[in-house]
Amino acid sequence: MFTSDINAADKKSLKHIAVCIGCALFLALFGAVYEHFSYGVYSNFMIYAFTPPLIAGMLLLLALLCGKPPQERTLFLLHCASAACTAGCLVTGIVRVSGRTHALLPVFAVLGGVLLILALVSYWKEEAIPPEA
Repeated sequence: MFTSDINAADKKSLKHIAVCIGCALFLALFGAVYEHFSYGVYSNFMIYAFTPPLIAGMLLLLALLCGKPPQERTLFLLHCASAACTAGCLVTGIVRVSGRTHALLPVFAVLGGVLLILALVSYWKEEAIPPEA
């Protein structure tokens, strides 16, 4: 008999939260180093690219605190939304620093928004995971 009151779904959610926070910390460090060595030419998209994984981690933490850890499909959709928005921030920052624009840059934001909405709908529709005995 185990005395741990943390079930497997909570442990999985904690691992996903740690990954999101780790990605956010890496991107924040990347933005700080980039701004330091950019000779005054930088984009806010590059500096604030850490926000999508940070928001994803906060949403996962909120779901865990509400007592309903998300299932695999929801986690996949949330990570895809975070990746699309982060890639969009980095690509938009690179394009803006070069002094250009491109018509396809808003696609990243739209794709990330659609995936986030799908993740929220998936979370809302899923059944609660019963605690393991």
